Amino acid sequence: MAAPALLIGPALGQGLPREKDLRIFVGFEQGGGADSVARAIAVQLQRRTSRRVMVENRTGQYGAMPGEVVKKAPPDGSELALLSSTTLVSRLTSKSFPFDPIHDLTPITKVGTYPIAFAVSPLVQVDSFKAYLDWMHDGDAQRHRIAVSSNTTFIEVLNVLLRRSISEQLEAVPYRGVVAILGDLRDGRIPATVNTLTSLLPPHRGGRCRILMITANRRLQVAPNIPTAAELGYPTLDMEEWFGLFGPPGMPADKVEQLNRRLRSVIDDPEVVGLMRPLGLEVDTGSPQELVALIEGHRRTWQSRMAATGVQASN
Repeated sequence: MAAPALLIGPALGQGLPREKDLRIFVGFEQGGGADSVARAIAVQLQRRTSRRVMVENRTGQYGAMPGEVVKKAPPDGSELALLSSTTLVSRLTSKSFPFDPIHDLTPITKVGTYPIAFAVSPLVQVDSFKAYLDWMHDGDAQRHRIAVSSNTTFIEVLNVLLRRSISEQLEAVPYRGVVAILGDLRDGRIPATVNTLTSLLPPHRGGRCRILMITANRRLQVAPNIPTAAELGYPTLDMEEWFGLFGPPGMPADKVEQLNRRLRSVIDDPEVVGLMRPLGLEVDTGSPQELVALIEGHRRTWQSRMAATGVQASN
């Protein structure tokens, strides 16, 4: 269902012909990290243009629905998909993944980077990842359940590492988004989750979950007390993920460059950077060509990680 249009402040360029409304599609529910990122961009983009900018949440498996929608959109740049690299990882293990981000879409710009976070319910009385593993080992199968909303491949890799170290493994439970996950964590219906830091850091601060580790290569200034996976003995889980904005296929090169410049000027604005940092997102934009290279490098990195842990790719 479409979210309300963002009508913040008077549009610039009043009296001029209005450009076509711009829609940014997000693959997860309102209230999650991707949604917060999209809305921060949309508000600032609308303030700077004569366009109405709307965010629409289209939930589905892997968070891939925005790519499916934009894949069929007209090539005028009026419909964009905000996609997470954790969503794109699922292409490696799912033969039914609905699009190729380079050939079926038009990469526009990277938005920023973030780590993956591992968090537990506030009702699970542990304060470290080791304590969580001990708690899981000492209980029944219900303690092995972990909520996921996009990157199930991460759980497969983590399970290989856990089997090697403690002869245990997690049971992934799929959700459509982080809002439902947080509700079940709060009520103790699910003991743990793996999700983007952008989705879990605000509820961690609010006591709705407890982050036990992140996949960054160093502790973050916005969360200095949360250890990294490498610190805890899992260097294979040193992962930097990212968000990118994508347009429909067949966009003219001049339209792509124009849209890239406009989006980067908004995302790089200090006000937007200041909104993103508390979410755990480090703003880092780039050219369309740099986003293509990032996608290809990310795929190779994950293929190597899967090969090293014996996780099978589907294609």
